[in-house]
Amino acid sequence: MIRIIAGKYKNRKLKHFNIESIRPTQARVRKSMFDIIGDLSGKVVLDLFCGVGSIGIEALSRGAKSVSFVDSDVKALNILKDNLNLLKVDFNNYSIIKSDVFSYLFKQNQSFDLIVADPPYGKFWFPDLILYIENKVKKQGIFCYESKKEKIESNLNLKIKKYGNTQLIFWRNE
Repeated sequence: MIRIIAGKYKNRKLKHFNIESIRPTQARVRKSMFDIIGDLSGKVVLDLFCGVGSIGIEALSRGAKSVSFVDSDVKALNILKDNLNLLKVDFNNYSIIKSDVFSYLFKQNQSFDLIVADPPYGKFWFPDLILYIENKVKKQGIFCYESKKEKIESNLNLKIKKYGNTQLIFWRNE
């Protein structure tokens, strides 16, 4: 069961399904992620590999102005739509994009205050994504990448937090 942790939709349950490639972010990891990210009031968020939307919906619940949800899995996006309808989220506050993440980023000109990426473990790597994302994060904006524990080599100033077999990598555009 996925439950929203804080904000407008606190304690509301989200629909999900069991597909091997989709693993929603654990509640304790999501809580830590948003504690580190801080205030989202009025922020524009991009949720890559969004799955059923637990991270992006959490951002909306915590005051984000808008969230763009991107995923290529039709089943996941249909459940995301159900979740947004269930919570009665204003359709002006989100967009749902069915696309390969890299194709979307390549074509995208918009910049975001927060970009979150939770790709299937072992399928994509931080260095692959950061090349596409660096110029999409607004000044003082944050990129948060969730993965299984892995060694990250980068010249960027990164903050890495580990939770069991999961790690969150944060990069702020300073």
